[in-house]
Amino acid sequence: MLDRRCMLAAGAALLLPTGRFPASAQVVARIGADAAGVTVLSDGGFEMPAAMLARDIDIAQVRDAAKVEGPLTTVLNVTCLKRGQDTIVFDCGSGANFLPGTGKLAASLETAGIAPDSVTHVLFTHLHPDHLWGALDDFDTPLFPNARWLAGAEEVGYWTNPKVYEGLPEDRHAFAAGAQRVLKELGDRLETRTPGQDWAPGVTAFSTAGHTPGHVSFAFNDAQGPVYVVGDALTHPVISFAHPDWRPASDHDPDRAVATRRALLERAVAEKARIIGYHLPGAIGRVEKQGAAYRFVQPA
Repeated sequence: MLDRRCMLAAGAALLLPTGRFPASAQVVARIGADAAGVTVLSDGGFEMPAAMLARDIDIAQVRDAAKVEGPLTTVLNVTCLKRGQDTIVFDCGSGANFLPGTGKLAASLETAGIAPDSVTHVLFTHLHPDHLWGALDDFDTPLFPNARWLAGAEEVGYWTNPKVYEGLPEDRHAFAAGAQRVLKELGDRLETRTPGQDWAPGVTAFSTAGHTPGHVSFAFNDAQGPVYVVGDALTHPVISFAHPDWRPASDHDPDRAVATRRALLERAVAEKARIIGYHLPGAIGRVEKQGAAYRFVQPA
């Protein structure tokens, strides 16, 4: 098991932050009333090389499409849904041991007036560090002490398999070590589920595998129609939509991720759903067809 310094160093080697972290503790977006709606909270942000947006695509073309000249700014959005007596959090940020500029969720919860002990469910889209490591506070105890913690059975099985390191590049071994450490601390608090089930009242998981082997997204309805919390199935506000066939370096199974991305985009268009993306600036928007591809449209 790697210690925390090793995990941080390995993560930094992969993501290459530059030291400028524009995101801070804040409420990113809201849908509906505070007492019964969605609040999207910032866990901060970091920068990574633009080349990670697409494998085997000329970097000049990637930069032109993404409209960036230097490193890519990546935000981290944690979604909170209040429904009746339930307060449901989707993913839980990076915690203190990932990268500088991240780990802002606790402060953002305070800004939003959401008490950690009021959270009833935590639902994981997948178990990458920036979605999982914030499950534990500075004392290695669960950040949400009264919550039920739910993750996909396939996802948990993948990261806890002793042979997981054999299928990962060395610079991602820290991801597996970190996942195993956090899941061990959660212990029997963690429940596993499969896609197609309700993981919380009115919230259904559906498979969006490819970014990781057991990645799921979540669907629920409000007065305006369907809402999807898509995690990392869509990660960039331009590339994921205008170039869904490009293969980001962070996808575990690039071909499967492409098929998933196209199916998700088509479903969102057909159902006129709003989507909430973990790494999409502003978090919330709709998907529209644009020629043979798509675009992400945010509220005016």
